[in-house]
Amino acid sequence: MRVLFVGDYDLAGSYIASRLYREGDQVCWLTQEEELQLWDRKVKGKVYRKPVTYSVCRKILAAESIDCLFFLAGGHREDFFSQKEKTPLLSQLEPVLRAANGHKLRRVCLLSSVDLEEEGLLSPALEELRAGERVLLSHCRERRLPVLLLRTGCVFGEAPPDQGGFLGQVLTQLQGGGKVLCPFREEASFDFVCGSDLADAVCRLFHLEAGGVYRLVTGAPVTAGELYAMAAQALGKEPQVEFGEEGHGSPGPALGKELREACGWMPFYLFKETGPVYVKSSLSRERERQKGEEKRRLSLRKRQLLLFETLQNLGLFLIMLLLAGWTADWNDLRYVDVRLLYVVIVAISFGMRQGLLATVLAIASYVAALLRAQIDISCVFYSVESWIPFILYGVAGAFGGYWSDKKYDDYDSLADQYREQGERYDFLKELYREVVDVKNQLQRQIVVSRDSLGRLYSITEELQSPSPRTVCVKTIGVMEDIMECESAALYIHQDGGNFGRLMACSQGLSSTLAPSVDLEKRPKLQEAMERRELYVNTELDPDYPAMAMPICDGETSIGMAVLYHLDPQQYTVYYKNLFQTLTRMIQDNLIRAVRYQQQNWEKLTLPGTLVLTKEAFAQELSALRLSKEELHCPVSVARVGLPPRTPEGTRGSLQGWGMLGRESQGGGDQSPAALYNRAASLLRGTDLLGIGENGDLEAAFLYVGPSRRPVLEERFSRSGFTLTWLD
Repeated sequence: MRVLFVGDYDLAGSYIASRLYREGDQVCWLTQEEELQLWDRKVKGKVYRKPVTYSVCRKILAAESIDCLFFLAGGHREDFFSQKEKTPLLSQLEPVLRAANGHKLRRVCLLSSVDLEEEGLLSPALEELRAGERVLLSHCRERRLPVLLLRTGCVFGEAPPDQGGFLGQVLTQLQGGGKVLCPFREEASFDFVCGSDLADAVCRLFHLEAGGVYRLVTGAPVTAGELYAMAAQALGKEPQVEFGEEGHGSPGPALGKELREACGWMPFYLFKETGPVYVKSSLSRERERQKGEEKRRLSLRKRQLLLFETLQNLGLFLIMLLLAGWTADWNDLRYVDVRLLYVVIVAISFGMRQGLLATVLAIASYVAALLRAQIDISCVFYSVESWIPFILYGVAGAFGGYWSDKKYDDYDSLADQYREQGERYDFLKELYREVVDVKNQLQRQIVVSRDSLGRLYSITEELQSPSPRTVCVKTIGVMEDIMECESAALYIHQDGGNFGRLMACSQGLSSTLAPSVDLEKRPKLQEAMERRELYVNTELDPDYPAMAMPICDGETSIGMAVLYHLDPQQYTVYYKNLFQTLTRMIQDNLIRAVRYQQQNWEKLTLPGTLVLTKEAFAQELSALRLSKEELHCPVSVARVGLPPRTPEGTRGSLQGWGMLGRESQGGGDQSPAALYNRAASLLRGTDLLGIGENGDLEAAFLYVGPSRRPVLEERFSRSGFTLTWLD
C-alpha cells in the first residue's frame, strides 16, 4: 500500500508511518514543516515540504501512485493550550480531495478526536475538526470512496516535549518553573493512547480493509491532577499548579467494543503504568537534542570566530604597518621591532593558527621593507645573521600560539569535566529517586505481607457463619475487595451441576443478571467446571463471564464463583492465582456451613418435614435482609395459604404446624406434610419455606421483585395456594 500523510507533524502520524514502513508499505508525507524530523531515521520515505495546493497534491498523487490518503490533525485533537499556530484543516482537505478526483484510491483516513462525541459547543479547534469530519464523510459518500475515521484520545510516546502533544505541553509548562496554570479541573480525565498501540490498531484495520468510525481508547483514563503529579515527579520538581474550571472526559463506553470485535485490538501500554518511563525517555531525547544543537552552535561559533579572528589579525597587521613606518623616523623607537611585537600579541591572543598567519605576514612585511631599501634578497638567504628576524618571528608565533592554545585547552578540559560532573550528578540524582521509589515499594510490600496474616484472619472471620446464605452474602464483599472489581456473583448448582441458581451478586449486577444460568448453553464454561479448572474468558466473548471457578465438595460441584467485568490489566497470572486462592477459601467456609446445616437439619426443621422452624427461618430471613441491604438484591416474603374453600382449620393459612403428624380437620390429604409437599414442588433451590413469627407458613423468594410476583401468584394458585405478600 502507498500511503500519503497530509498535515503538520503529529506524534501519532510518526508512529503510524514507522509501523506501516516496517510492514512493507510505502509512505510519504506532505507538510509545511520546514526542518522538523517527522519520523524515525530508519524510515525511508519521501517528505514533501511544500504548501498543500491543488497542483502540488496532483503531482504527488501521480508520481507516488498513492492509493491511501491519511489526514493528520494532532494540533486540533490535542489543542488544549493554543500554544502553536495551526494550519487550518479545511484548507488542507479541500485541495487534496479535489486533486484525488479521478485518481484511484483504496481508502481515505482521518485521525480525529474522541472528544467530538460530546454534545454541545466545543473549542474552536475541535469544532474545525468536526467540520473536517463532515466534509470528508460527505465527499467520500458522494464519490463512493471507502473512509476510515479513527477517534482517539491523547497520544504519548518517545518524543521531545515540544513534539509530544498534550503531555509535551504539560512538560513544557513544568520545565518553565514557577506557578503553573491548568485550565481544567483537577478531576478532569484524559485517555492517553500509546503511539505504538495506535499504530498497531491502524495497521490491523488497514490489513482487514475495514471502514467506518472506530473509537480508539484504552479505557484507563488519568485525571489532570495525576498527570501533573506524574510529570512533576519525572522532572524532579514540586510546582504550584492552579487548576481551572473546565471539565473534560471522554463519553461513551470505556473501551471501543467495535474496534475490539473488528480486529481484536487491545491496548498493551497503559499510561498509568508506562507513563513515567515515556516521560523520562522524552526528557532524555530533549537533552540529546539540546546537546546536538549545542554542538552545532559551537561548530558554527568556531567558524564565525575563525573569520572574526582573521579579520582582527589583518586589522592589527595594517596597524603594524603604520607603526613600522612611523617608528622608522624616530631615533628612540627605530630599534623597536614592531613586527615581532605584532606576532607576539596575535599569537598570545588568538592561538597557534593566527600566530602562524601573523608570522607569515610579518616575514612578508620584513621582506617588503628590504626590497624598498634596495637590498638584494639573495644576500639575505646567503647571510646567516639575516635569518635571525625570520627565526624570531617563527619562534614567537609558534611558542605564543602554543601557550595560548594550551591555556584554552585547559579551560575546555575543565569545562568538560564540570559538565561531566553535572551529568553524573543528574544521573545519580535520578538513580537516587529510583532507589527511593523501589525502597518505598518494597516497604509497602513488607507492610502488606506483615498485614497479610491479619487480613487473612479478618476474611476468615467474616466468612465464618453457620448459615450458607450469610456466607454467600459476605463472599460478594470479600470478592469485590480482594479482586478490585464490582461485578462478582455466586451460583449454586442444581440438576446434576448443569444449572446454576444465583445466590448473591454485586449491586451493579442485580438488575442485569438472570436468576439462573444454564451451563449447557455455554459449553466452554461447562467444560471448565466439569474439569474443576479455572475458566478465563481470553476471547472476550460477551456471553461468558470474565473468570469463573468451581466450588466443590470433594468430587461434587456445589456451585461456582464468577467475575463478570475486569479491566484489561487484570487478565494476569497474579489475578488468576489470587482468584483461585480466594475461591478455595470461600469453598472451605461454604462447605463448612453446608455440612453444619446438614448435621443439624433435624433441629432446624419441624419433625418429618423440610419446613424450617421459627428460629431457623428467622435466621435465614436475616441473611436475606442483609443481602438486600448490602447488595440491593430484590427479596420478597409471602404468607402461604389455601383458598377460602378449605376444610375448617386450614382456611386462609396453614396454622398449627406444631401439630405435625396429626390429621387436620380436612382429612388425610390436607395434612400439613401433604400440603408442604405440594408447596415445596413450587419452590426453587434458592427459596425458603418456614414458620413465620405469627406461626403461619411463609415463603421467601430470592431475586424476586414486584414485577415477578404475579407470575408466582399464578403458579401457586394453580396448585390451590394463595400468596399474601408481606415484604
